[in-house]
Amino acid sequence: MGKFMRLCVTEPNVAKLPFMIDSSKWPVVEEGLKCVQGKSIVNSISLKVGEEEFLRQAKLCMRYGAAVVLMAFDEQGQAATFEDKVRICQRSYRLLRQRIDFPPEDIIFDCNVLTIATGLPEHNSYAIDFINAVAEIKRTCPCVSFSGGLSNLSFSFRGLNSLRDAMHSVFLYHAVPKGLNMSIVNPGGLPRYCDIDEKCRKMAEEVILNKSADGNHVERFLEYAEEVKKPPAPARAGPVLKIEKSSPTQQIEFLRSLKGTVTCEAEHVKPEPGCEALDVCRLEGPQETQKVAEKIIACQTPTPTEVLNYFNNELKKRICFLDGGMGTRIQAEKLEEADYRGDRFKDFNEIDANGVPVSLKGNNDLLIFSKPDMVRDIHKEYFAAGSDICETNTFNGTTISQGEYKMQPVVYELNKKGAELAKQAAADVTKAEPHKPRFVAGAVGPTSRTLSVSPSVEDPSFRNVTWDELVEAYKQQVSGLVDGGVDLLMIETVFDTQNCKAAIFAVDEYFLETKKERLPVMLSATIVDNSGRTLSGQTVEAFYVSVKHARAFTVGINCALGAAQMKGFYKKLVDMNSGWCHVYPNAGLPNAMGGYDEDPDIFSNNILDYAKDGLLNFVGGCCGTFPSHIAAVVKKVAGCPVRKLPELPKYPSMQLSGLEPCFVTEQAGFQWVGERCNLMGS
Repeated sequence: MGKFMRLCVTEPNVAKLPFMIDSSKWPVVEEGLKCVQGKSIVNSISLKVGEEEFLRQAKLCMRYGAAVVLMAFDEQGQAATFEDKVRICQRSYRLLRQRIDFPPEDIIFDCNVLTIATGLPEHNSYAIDFINAVAEIKRTCPCVSFSGGLSNLSFSFRGLNSLRDAMHSVFLYHAVPKGLNMSIVNPGGLPRYCDIDEKCRKMAEEVILNKSADGNHVERFLEYAEEVKKPPAPARAGPVLKIEKSSPTQQIEFLRSLKGTVTCEAEHVKPEPGCEALDVCRLEGPQETQKVAEKIIACQTPTPTEVLNYFNNELKKRICFLDGGMGTRIQAEKLEEADYRGDRFKDFNEIDANGVPVSLKGNNDLLIFSKPDMVRDIHKEYFAAGSDICETNTFNGTTISQGEYKMQPVVYELNKKGAELAKQAAADVTKAEPHKPRFVAGAVGPTSRTLSVSPSVEDPSFRNVTWDELVEAYKQQVSGLVDGGVDLLMIETVFDTQNCKAAIFAVDEYFLETKKERLPVMLSATIVDNSGRTLSGQTVEAFYVSVKHARAFTVGINCALGAAQMKGFYKKLVDMNSGWCHVYPNAGLPNAMGGYDEDPDIFSNNILDYAKDGLLNFVGGCCGTFPSHIAAVVKKVAGCPVRKLPELPKYPSMQLSGLEPCFVTEQAGFQWVGERCNLMGS
């Protein structure tokens, strides 16, 4: 599964769509989830394994950021009747909603399409029971979707492909309006309802709805199937079964023209106390500015709830500010090898894989040890310029990134000390301005490796890092940052969403293991050019859908382009984002010398263009932006309206993603799931 998925995600024509990862073995499903950057569908989980394991698997689907197909199975087996289908699906729904607050829009029920017209009377109602069960579950379980394996319906007519296609088309004609909105269908292989000759269509309808005037519809259909299989002699004027040709586009248009007739007005099932997922952007509580400031001045860490309450209240009144480009600010110091080594590493003499002595120049994170006063003073400069939040100097603070400098042993200490330096700077500036406390975000960079792109031209399935290695590296970094006292975590400059998902997974794992209250998480993607895509190919919209499960405090974009070029892409994110947004662009595009040409006045004017349109919650700068840039922005946008949180829909719809977003809405209609890798066949 892993190798196959790694191949799939490197092919743009395939990877642009969401994946459905299908296996009856959970470890196989989980291996697939570790390889996809978009929001995929797990097919499937069920109560067959018991409540405890069912909920464990569902929780993991949430942590991997996947929607899930729930099969209508329980501990006693498969649901065949209408009553059992409804009972098991409603029970599954209640468990997911009450016990783990699983997003209802990410639930897809498969009510078991079973074989009809077998000659056994107990099978005759399987199709209509499925259709009626879908309608009843849709009425009573808000926001859910429905899928089904069409090939099972006609399994007793193997070899009669035209007849099977006719049965599937007639089935969908009746099931889609009742709520079935996706199914595994071979594109181009399914006729439209109107393409099927009237005689066949009538008989297929009778067996699917299990209803006819004389009650002999099954026997009549079986006889008809024999005629199709062995036409009587002499041959008739035309074929026994005639299906008109139609194109895949026509077939899609027809299925999507079938409008739903069943609506849900049921109230949402509420999670049990202590099980609800926190909407961190809408947390209501007192803004205890003085209490928070006192903690920060004492180099202590306010509780996550105190941090959220402070900013959720502050963001109703004003735009808040991030810092500027730490890397380019350090470059301005024109440091040499000896500056990076300091006393601690002056005798460092490691050799790299090519037999060359390892240079430490350029390892900015290492300055936490060799030039701590300089690092702390830079943080203070940005805080003094008006930044509410500064990031730690730990962009490359993982064993993977520090491995390039043979510095893996110091990673935990580096992150802890980096956090402490930033907290000291925050304390100093907050002491001078207690009405505006300053906060520290632990910077978690993308590493130099990617889970979604192969570094080998010869082998597109090859990766030089695994999901598990990234999760472990990020977890160690988070441990150091939290122990150093950071107030928030910033997973930033995301060029590969799968790396970002590994970082999110690591954050959750750290807080689950330590049983500490989870810090607010900020997520920031970077786009590579005016295509508006990340290096791994995702659009900004697809990125947002892929990381929505993180329950982030802010989601935004940074680096890459200047503010003028970035606005259109940021606007797309603002339009989708149900929470707070941030943006911190470069000071324009790099010039021929690798520098940045936008001075504070030009940069702040470009940011003002965002602010006047009410697009900003948090704003800062990335490469080429100095404290003077941040100060100019603070002054320029004063008095501009802050972006308000959007109103949440009562009944949200499913959002999926590959390289591009896919919205499963009532308006979008029926969704075809292309099955292209079932080695066993159906």
